[in-house]
Amino acid sequence: MSLSGLIPTDVSVNTAIAICAIAFVSGTARGFSGFGSALIFMPLASSMAAPRLVAALLLIIDFVAALPLVPNAWKHADRSATAVMVLGALIGVPIGTYFLSRLDPVTTRWIISAFVFALLLLLLSGWR
Repeated sequence: MSLSGLIPTDVSVNTAIAICAIAFVSGTARGFSGFGSALIFMPLASSMAAPRLVAALLLIIDFVAALPLVPNAWKHADRSATAVMVLGALIGVPIGTYFLSRLDPVTTRWIISAFVFALLLLLLSGWR
């Protein structure tokens, strides 16, 4: 079996290798800080491939990375705070998916970059 069959036809092998390198760097950042991989991965990877492909890839990576943490986290979770986040995800993910499927990829890239920049400024401001 060839690995080229696993890469979408509109993504070159070099682009796939670059996305893997970006995933490694963003995963390393997540390993050190516990968060932030999406802030690195999404703008860089979506500049090389379609944002809807990159967003789906990020969800898969995050799901696989977080799955082993679930049993211990379940024991220590603040269920009321988690319920608020789940509610937000149930509302936000379908809306985001809709926009990913409807907007032009270049427009989507600029929107993602603007959100990342705004969140970076918020983090740098020290606001909690």
